[in-house]
Parts: sequence; structure tokens; C-alpha cells
Amino acid sequence: MASTILGIDLGSYAVKVARIEAGFRSAQLVGIFEARVPAADVVVPAAVEHSQESDAAAVDVTDAATSTHDSAAESASLYERQLRALALLLAEIKPKSETTIIAISEGVTLRLLDLPLSDPKKVQLALPFELAGQLLRDLEDQVVDQTLISIGSPQPGGGEAPSQWVAACVPREDIRWHLQSLLSRRIEPRRIGAMALATAPLFITPPRLRSKNKGSTETQGLGPPMPLWVIDMGHRFTHICAVAQHPSRPGQVVVPFVRTIARGGLQLSQAVARAHNLHMTRAEMLKHEYGLDESADATTAQAIRGALRPLIRELRQTLSAYSARMGEPPRVVYLCGGTSELRGLFELLQNELDLEVLPLVPPPRAPWFGNREGPTPTLAAMSASLSIDTATLAKMRMPSFALLRRFCAGAPAVGLALSEIYGSQAPQVNFRKGEFAFRTDYAFLRERAPYLVGFLVALLLCAGGWVSAQLHLLEKESERLRQRLTSETTSLFGEAKTDGTAVLAELNSALAQDKGGERRIPQVSALDLLDDISHAAPESKDGNPARLDVVEMHVRPKKIELKATAASAQYVEDFATSLAKLACVKGVQKGKVLTVKNTGPDGKPIEAKQFTFELTTTCP
Repeated sequence: MASTILGIDLGSYAVKVARIEAGFRSAQLVGIFEARVPAADVVVPAAVEHSQESDAAAVDVTDAATSTHDSAAESASLYERQLRALALLLAEIKPKSETTIIAISEGVTLRLLDLPLSDPKKVQLALPFELAGQLLRDLEDQVVDQTLISIGSPQPGGGEAPSQWVAACVPREDIRWHLQSLLSRRIEPRRIGAMALATAPLFITPPRLRSKNKGSTETQGLGPPMPLWVIDMGHRFTHICAVAQHPSRPGQVVVPFVRTIARGGLQLSQAVARAHNLHMTRAEMLKHEYGLDESADATTAQAIRGALRPLIRELRQTLSAYSARMGEPPRVVYLCGGTSELRGLFELLQNELDLEVLPLVPPPRAPWFGNREGPTPTLAAMSASLSIDTATLAKMRMPSFALLRRFCAGAPAVGLALSEIYGSQAPQVNFRKGEFAFRTDYAFLRERAPYLVGFLVALLLCAGGWVSAQLHLLEKESERLRQRLTSETTSLFGEAKTDGTAVLAELNSALAQDKGGERRIPQVSALDLLDDISHAAPESKDGNPARLDVVEMHVRPKKIELKATAASAQYVEDFATSLAKLACVKGVQKGKVLTVKNTGPDGKPIEAKQFTFELTTTCP
């Protein structure tokens, strides 16, 4: 049964939703939908001037959790507008039985850590201390998660191998606020990830393609050349995600470098608005229409080029840091996000970074993108426009051409949906941990499933061993009894017999005695007769204590002799009457009743009646 997975990119300019239908060992991208975030009434006056240096101040999310230009009230207002756009978009798509994956950018702190250990449990315990030492903040109020980059060679002498990790943390209150806002609109994400890592799952090669091309000598034949960069240029943030092949698992990828810069299309729109003294809405229209084309609108192009300088400078610095860490630059750079569609941006970045810069399209032979075989369609084919309303797209699968046209802007949303399909193979973090963990699908049981299965298997093995041992003991006891029966019957009858019922019947027949009756093997023991006599003794009567004390009792075949003392002669008569009513007692013969002196409970002498009974019994 297919399930629907929704990857949601809560962009500041537009909300994108990627819809993937996942079945057994298959997944299909069926739609990328987009809704514009309602704009706030903001006007950038022409009188506000900024120097090149102040306009160039790019804030790295790894050094500051949020942009200093936005207040908390503005962030809350933006988030409400994003959720409003998302609710309208989901109402048009009308997905059923969906699994929702969301990622956040604001408030996320990312760090690359080198640790002298590789055990995930130990790493999870050590990460808060490592981050606290670098960030100088109390991490008890932070949600921390990590994804593995690589594991080095084991240390000499049996030491644990070192490892590299991407660690991410976000304030606990931010996660609580996100969840409360989403749940109020009946949206419960299964995972909350980091937007900077969203595009990495796009380059994972599924196992079935790996096995199909196992004999291929070209390891990069199933995807683009690696290592590579994906630059997701959004409205307020630019995410740089470096993707490389997993060092030990073919087909999987890791993220050895990641950074988020708090600059994007918003700064470009503000620069155009200042240059033309326009409202932001009109400035965005000019930005999208002319871009960096100086022949069409020189003022707009110069304003955008000037606003891009700080971002380009940050990209150069990031490229230098990446090359110093990895030893080589990326082989190719892919652009995605809404701002990446700016005219002339690819050529500008290619000249500034001295690297090949291409639009991000689905990797070759991606099984989740249509049924394509062979190379990806050309950039010329991508540039053609296709107008299909959202209501129509909700009722049918998007054609591959429409998906390709929207893929560059919606790639992060597609990557988020794929991260749910690939699970632990995807280099992504999950901030839904601890008190925020997603429990509807009993994820906590699935996490502990190996331990539960191991416990059940061990329990079954122990139970099976105990049953086997008990059966073995019973077989040995049965064999011992069979041998004893054989020995006894041989000595008694002269021949071996193994049928216990037949032997018992034959013994009862041989022991038959007087009056033609049968004498059977006794079924009542002396202990049984003693118990019957004890129950037959009357209790105290009219408040007078019985004070029955049995002095002697002799049990013989067909006869029981009883000598005892009691409180009164009447009690002796009542006792004889009760004994005569027993099933095994044929008659009661009383002896003389004598008066004797006994010692009472208080130590004083009392009178007692001493008597004797001779019981004739019939029980064999």
C-alpha cells in the first residue's frame, strides 16, 4: 500500500511542498507545489542609505543563531504568514494519509566536530560538552542531534577510531513553539530537520540501482561528479551543503561541510527598492523581470550586483575554508532555491568562484523522478514555461516536464521527503527528540525493536531448553519405573509385564478373600482413618469444654483400639455415636468409663472421664 510523504520548505518568500508516493521498494515524485507567502506591508524609503560595508555584513548562522535585523515579533509574524500559506496549499492539494517532514533555518546552530571516538552512544553523550565549549551557552535548553561524516582508522593498541560529525542544535523553546503552531493547524511533522542539510538526500543511489550496476567500473556513473556543492539561495538564508561519497558505503553520501549565511533574495529586493524608491512588491517584480541584465535595466542590475557582493565574498571565504579542510575544491556547484532563478546569476557566480555552476536538476536515472533513462534534459528544455493550476495538479500526477521546471526551486522540499524514505542513510538531523519525539507510529518501539526481538528470541530459547530438559527427565523417570515394573512382575509372576493396569487388576483378583468378596489393595491408610476419627470428635457443648485427649491408639487390620480422656460421660456417649456413623466403622465397643484426675490449663487439678473404644473397621 502506497503512502504519501510531504516534504515542506517553509520559505520566507514562498512555501514549497514536494509530494512523493512511496510503495514497497519504490518511490515516485508526483508533484511540487508552491504558494506565495502573504507579504507584510513594508516600504523601504529612499532616504535610508547604507554604506557598502554595512550592507556587506553577512551573518553566518554558525556564529549567530538569527539575523540581528529581525525582531522576535517580525519572526513570529513571518511564521504565521508561512503557516497560513501552507494551510491554503494543503487545502488545495488535499493529501491523504500523509507523512510530513519539515526543516527550519532560523535558530539552528551547525558545527563540524572531530571526536576521538566513534561509538554513536558515546558521541551522543559527548556532543553537548563539545558544543558547550565552542558556543559558550547552556545546552540544557537546546535540542542536539548529529549526523556522521566519516570514521577514521582505529588507534594503535586497540584504541577507538576517531570520527567526524555534523552537529546541530536549536533552542528547545523554538521547537516547542514550532510544534504548537503546526499542531494548531492540524499539521504534525514526523521529523523536524535542518534546512542546510535538506538537499543532500537527492544524491543517494537506491540499493536496487547499486546492485544493478555493481559490476560497473565507473563509480560515479549513477550520479553527478563528487565532491560537489549545493547552494540553496532562499529569500532570507543561503545554505551551502557540501556532498561527498560515503567513505565505506557505496551509493550513500555524507555532508563533510555545511554553512548557512543570513543573506538571500530579501537583500536584493531591498537594494532594488532603494535604487528606485519603490515598494518592496514592485521591487521584487523588477528583480525577477530584469535580474542582472544591464541591457534591460541598468539601475536594477547594478543594485542587485552591489547587493550580491557581500554574499559572493562569504562564498569565497567558505570555498577557501572548505578547500583547506578537504584538500580540494568541489568539482561542481549546483544552485537551487527561488533566488537561483535570477537572470545572469549562474554566469556571475561561475566567474567569481572559478567553478562550474549549474542549476540543480534530478540526478541521472533517479528512480523517484519519472521513468527517465539516460541523461538529464538540457537547460534549454528546462527554461520553457508551463502553466498548470494547482487544483488540476492535485488531481493528477505532474508530468516530468512540469516537475523538471519546478525542481530547481523545490529541490530542498524534495530532499526533505527523500530523507524520510532513506531513513538513517540520509545525512539529516531530527530535532523531534525526547519530549518532542513523534509517538503516533510507536517510533520508540521501532527504535528498540532489535532489543525486544533479541529478548524474545532468548526467552524462547530458554523456554525451549527448559521444556527439553524436563522431557528428558520425565523420559528417564518413565524408563526407571518401567524397568522396576518389569523386575517386580518377573519376580512375582515369573514373566515380565509392562501394563500397569492389567497387573493391578490381577493382584486384586489374587487377593480376593471371605464371602466371595474381593480384597483389593488398601485404598485407605491409617492416616486417613485417624483424620476421619479426628473430624468425628464432637465439639464443646453448652459452653462446656470437651477436653478430649487421646492417650493411646492402636491401628490393626479390621480393628482400632482407642484410649482417651474427656470432660464428661455424656461427651463419651456422643463421641461413640459419631464414630459409629463413619463409613469405614462397622461397630463401636465401649469399655469402662473411669473418673481420673487431670491437670487443667491453669495448672489446677480437674476431674476427667477415661474411656476405651474398640472400633471394628471394614475398609481394606
